[in-house]
Amino acid sequence: MNIYHRTEYPVSLPPEVFDLYLAMGWYRMRQYLFTCSHLFDFNDAMELSGLRRVWWMRFAIQHIHDDAAHRKMRKKNGHFRYQFSVLDQLTDDDRYLYRIYRNHIDFDTYDHLEDALWGQDNSNIIFQSWVLRIYDGEKLIALGVFDKGEYAASSQIHCYDPAYARHSLGKYLMLLTIDHLKRAGYHWYYPGYVFAGNPKMDYKLFLGKQYGEYFNPETEEWLGFDEYILNAENYSEEALTEIRKALFRT
Repeated sequence: MNIYHRTEYPVSLPPEVFDLYLAMGWYRMRQYLFTCSHLFDFNDAMELSGLRRVWWMRFAIQHIHDDAAHRKMRKKNGHFRYQFSVLDQLTDDDRYLYRIYRNHIDFDTYDHLEDALWGQDNSNIIFQSWVLRIYDGEKLIALGVFDKGEYAASSQIHCYDPAYARHSLGKYLMLLTIDHLKRAGYHWYYPGYVFAGNPKMDYKLFLGKQYGEYFNPETEEWLGFDEYILNAENYSEEALTEIRKALFRT
């Protein structure tokens, strides 16, 4: 079992190079790139207590066609107004939306939108970021940030007003983003990873499992989506002890 976590800090990132990173299972985090096979869980003593296997996903944009669920969502949300633009600056409405979303969710993330996107230093932004904003009248109710390469794009942040939870705006953001990228001739959409044994990230499969691929780090190739990657992986205490030794040389 190949367990890894790697980071790189490029000072510039041409679109074609970003495509290559995405195609090798890397992803953006703030102003750097990372890849991993697992997320690590630690106990109060900061000892490794568990592993969560992740599988990086991508979708073939030009192959995606609306199914019944997609059409239903478009009809349900069709009265909302939306707008795409280059992300040159954040607005107070963006910050407020992220804040109320942050207070609503049940998992850890950054306290502020700027921190989630850029960290403490935004003097050299290397990503070509776009923003999709959805409005109910003049009220901002959802926001999605995605980064463009030459022929590929990846989602970075989705957030929405909890009062509109029944509209599944996170999924709707993905549909609208795919529309935009398809019109622009893009080939691949990278939404991040899914967990093995945890359905929290399975909403990304809403685009259509038949259009999805997952990255196999052992062979460094993308394979057609297979349900087996969603199965839980259990690790004995003996296995965790060996992993601790390998990872932390204890």
